[in-house]
Amino acid sequence: MIDTPIGGSKTAPVSRLGQHSSRQMTLTLGALGVVFGDIGTSPLYAFKVAIDAAGGPTPEAVFGVLSLIVWALVLVVTAKYLFWILRVDNAGEGGILALAALLRLDRPRGLKPHTVVLLAIALAGGALLFGDAVLTPAISVLSAVEGLGEITTSLDHLIVPVALAIIVGLFAAQLLGAGRIGKAFGPVMLVWFAMLAISGGIQIVKVPAVLEAVSPHYALFYLVGHPATAAAICGAVFLAVTGGEALYADLGQFGRQAITRAWVFVAFPALIINYFGQGALVLSGTAVGESTFYGLFGGAVLPFAVVLATLASIIASQAVITGIASLASQSMRLDFLPSMRIRYFSATNPHDLLAPGVNTLVGVCTAIVVLSFGSSDALSNAYGIAVAGAMASTTALYLAYRLQQKGRGVWRVVSIAVTVLFLLLDVAFVAANLGKIEGGGLLPIGLAAAVVFLAVSWRFGQMRMGTLQEGDEQDLRDYIKACGNRPPTTQRAAVFLVRRGASVPRALAELNELTETRFAKTILVSVRTWAIPRVSQDERIQRTQIRPGLSRIVVSVGYMQRINLPSLIAAELQGLGVDPDESVYIAGLERPVPPPLFAKPEGLFLAAYAVMARLALRPPDRFMLPPSRTLEVGMPRYL
Repeated sequence: MIDTPIGGSKTAPVSRLGQHSSRQMTLTLGALGVVFGDIGTSPLYAFKVAIDAAGGPTPEAVFGVLSLIVWALVLVVTAKYLFWILRVDNAGEGGILALAALLRLDRPRGLKPHTVVLLAIALAGGALLFGDAVLTPAISVLSAVEGLGEITTSLDHLIVPVALAIIVGLFAAQLLGAGRIGKAFGPVMLVWFAMLAISGGIQIVKVPAVLEAVSPHYALFYLVGHPATAAAICGAVFLAVTGGEALYADLGQFGRQAITRAWVFVAFPALIINYFGQGALVLSGTAVGESTFYGLFGGAVLPFAVVLATLASIIASQAVITGIASLASQSMRLDFLPSMRIRYFSATNPHDLLAPGVNTLVGVCTAIVVLSFGSSDALSNAYGIAVAGAMASTTALYLAYRLQQKGRGVWRVVSIAVTVLFLLLDVAFVAANLGKIEGGGLLPIGLAAAVVFLAVSWRFGQMRMGTLQEGDEQDLRDYIKACGNRPPTTQRAAVFLVRRGASVPRALAELNELTETRFAKTILVSVRTWAIPRVSQDERIQRTQIRPGLSRIVVSVGYMQRINLPSLIAAELQGLGVDPDESVYIAGLERPVPPPLFAKPEGLFLAAYAVMARLALRPPDRFMLPPSRTLEVGMPRYL
């Protein structure tokens, strides 16, 4: 309820408007510090790698590469993501799994061919982003720290140790929360983009003719004139748009308005100016060392540029780390991964979160990659292919979503046609990156394959266990019929935890059938977590009397609320005549037993599911049940 000012005061709306504007500015600055870190550091390596792929810094190559970079940024990031795909969200969330949820791919509907294909695309795209989350911090930090070698070659031996220390510190800093990190990193990225624009602008003033490369005909003519190297060049140019997927993955964190403002008014113009500045530097004939980016700086400015680039590379890594946390959370809610601990940091933003287990795993893998490759040049072939595949997957799912929309108007036809064009562009970039497989591209593909295997195993095992099926009241009637009017065998009261979608917990049915145990009072409790920070006290509990001695309690909580179940339902238990300190909590612990590994074609998947099920977060831990009064009923389930 919103209070109305007495006397018709006009100050309250102005105050709310000021608060809204302040919040939007904060979100915009935060978006600079999280969303655009990855794509914002692409000038460190993208132009150099593309020129090398073109065979050297000839004027023709410079104009062709610059034109390709400009139009890749315009078409892929600005047109496709910013003004097209970001218009579709799932309750404020973006990313490839948000599209999967909108397409209802999380709900089992049989093995229909189109459902299987779309689900495979969603899993592959999401898994490729996991691979990208490992590679992006590695190449970004290495490319920045390599500036030490530009200052003096005597510091070359420190590049890998310094990069490794930064990686460890970055993943450890996730314990502070992405929102706090974004506020701290936002001003740094603002300075970074300002430096990109100023350093590039100085060189453009010296060689203004470089601006002609904005014309798309330079890109077209160069690709047509150099068919042998066209794929390699496009694969290198794609490095300039890596990080574009973060715009959609972090949509729930900052919102479309903040992301749009940060890109249109800061990131995009600064990137274009810097790329053209690097091109102007090459065209001027100035001797350039190993890096065309660091060639923009000289004398006393170079160390400052190295330090700021290192900070920016840390922020670049933050973009994918934040995205992967949201992706992991969505995967758990959609039953693609087992339940793990999730830590929330904001009472106003449900997307400011951390999955500690996933964060640790990605951090360890990133450190291993830094030690294994040792330089950004060695990593350049491995980088890009994961993002290209993820972008194509997102566009394909977006197209499927548009095709499902009803209506036959002109707008629907136009939207489908435009999406098809974007998909063709993505497919072209995927094809251009296929040449990287032999030079290191197998690394992100292998990481993605491992994630897909785990997701498929978990999903397949859940289906075998029947946990994805929704229960109905028939189950409850069958249980009541089986109990009949027989008296209880114990005067204790028992609280049974009920999983989502079930009406009667299996532990209750098994105890009644196998041991003929009937409690004097049985309370079925299910917990629902809503996408709001907190549920008010008067809306938190719903109690239903099913029959004498049998009741149901539904507990609703917000995502920020710790679920101390005994405390939440204590008053309701007293209302039922049950002493909260004497009641017994019973949780089903179904232990999946897989068949021998090679006894069935799906044996490997079921074995992986059994391992993950044992590692998943257990209900007693999640709901803070008292250990001395909690019974876990173990029931083997043969898969």
